[in-house]
Amino acid sequence: MTTAPDITAITLGVRDVERSRAFYVDGLGFRSVLHLAGEISFVQCAPGQLLALWDVTRMPGEYGDVAHGPSAPPVSLGHNVAAAEDVERLYAAALAAGATSVAVPTVRDWGGVSACVADPDGFRWDLVHNPNFRVDPDGTVHLGEG
Repeated sequence: MTTAPDITAITLGVRDVERSRAFYVDGLGFRSVLHLAGEISFVQCAPGQLLALWDVTRMPGEYGDVAHGPSAPPVSLGHNVAAAEDVERLYAAALAAGATSVAVPTVRDWGGVSACVADPDGFRWDLVHNPNFRVDPDGTVHLGEG
């Protein structure tokens, strides 16, 4: 039996599980699935997909040497929304929940609107309305005209 190459979980090493959980649940509106205070919190970030917010000091036992450095982690997580005004709403909610602004909502030359915020641990979130982004009922993603 072959398993599809789905990403079912993304793990972020966080400095403060409670603060990060509040950001993702209260700020971005993700659904809390399981929370182990001070250790790890799982939130649903898409159909069949979890975001794990794990205390970074506990990660080396399974992941080897990991740590936060002086620069932002070299990863960006994208949150596509249905309308341009949703970018502004989500941007404001993220800031109210503890995010730091990286780039304000801006009309981009590719025809959409995007903004960027950093979560409490510096992970970048690209908040985007792309008029060419579409997901079929079977989950197939389209980024262009067809």
